[in-house]
Amino acid sequence: MLQPHVLSVLQQSVPILSEQGESIVQRFYGILFERYPELKNVFNLSNQRNGNQAKALAETIFAYASLAEHPEQLGATIQRIAHKHVSLAIQPAQYAMVGEALLMALSEKLNLPMEHDIIQAWGEAYGVLAELFIAQERVLYQANADKTGGWQGFRPFVISRIVDETPQIKSLYMQPADGKPLATFQAGQYVSVKLTDLPDHPYDEMRQYSLSDQPGLPHYRISVKAEPGNPQGVVSNHLHAQAAEGTEILLSAPCGDVVLPEQIERDLVLISAGVGITPMMSMLKTLLHRDDQQQAICFIHCAQDHQQHCFSAELNQLQAEHSFKYYQVYSDSTEGDYHGRIDQTALDRFVSENAADFYCCGPFPFMVALKHLLVARGVSEERIHYEVFGPTLSLT
Repeated sequence: MLQPHVLSVLQQSVPILSEQGESIVQRFYGILFERYPELKNVFNLSNQRNGNQAKALAETIFAYASLAEHPEQLGATIQRIAHKHVSLAIQPAQYAMVGEALLMALSEKLNLPMEHDIIQAWGEAYGVLAELFIAQERVLYQANADKTGGWQGFRPFVISRIVDETPQIKSLYMQPADGKPLATFQAGQYVSVKLTDLPDHPYDEMRQYSLSDQPGLPHYRISVKAEPGNPQGVVSNHLHAQAAEGTEILLSAPCGDVVLPEQIERDLVLISAGVGITPMMSMLKTLLHRDDQQQAICFIHCAQDHQQHCFSAELNQLQAEHSFKYYQVYSDSTEGDYHGRIDQTALDRFVSENAADFYCCGPFPFMVALKHLLVARGVSEERIHYEVFGPTLSLT
């Protein structure tokens, strides 16, 4: 626990950080990569260039300063970030590097000596936060290693099959290169893909992709959307252009805490858009194959049109074999069950039970809008579950 005088200094520094937060964080990254260029193998450099990482870290710093007196309120956030860190194989020693660069950036941008109370308070606070992350990540690493077929770090897999789901989305089926058992996972989890030999990229690139098939099969499946542009889509575009059957690929163990609970107590509504269908598909297939599944399931997918609807044929087959509600919302076509973007009219038509649990995934603007729609319907926030990929973790 932080001492009262440290908490006081932290809270007094919030107005200063709110004014200069992003510039401090941008300088932090500059110092970090100057002193420890090897960390470029860990950080998403595309998010560095577009500024998203700096904004997200600044928001996290503000939140921590505001809640440091009540660390229990940070538990869910720490848990979610820890999962992402484990998927990137973050190590305890790297926290010291990050802390050093952060304090140097604070000192420089606030024009304060390193001995100043504000810098010293942030040093203590960062140490406490780092220990919370390290402890949580140690538990997750061990849990992954202890599973049958589990591992730590990155494990070689071989692509056994590639399926074109839409003109922009390919599914890669992957099996362990060593032929040994494959660890199970929880529906909704993701893996990190690590590329070490990208042309014109001196550093490794890692990206997270949801597992899009159900657990318990002899393969993992990820479904990757091509993202034109530079630097956007570096890993996804490489996989589209270069991946072939027999290609070896490095994967982290499955991570992520936005998963189906062991005990399903309410009806479920799964809503996705675009390639955000991937974790929802894993959840749906898992639910449909559970012997004890009693609650009603409603699956809503939003796409431009039928051609852009990932897993359309697979979903039609599942609906023919199982009992669940399934609707298509197409923004550019009248072929689906609703023409336009999802709104209250569509929700009124498809969703009869506001007391359900809602699981959502899709592009960030889609999820922000969807959360507003659900809250406006009276759905409590604790029953809205979502996965965000990228620097931010909340729909704000």
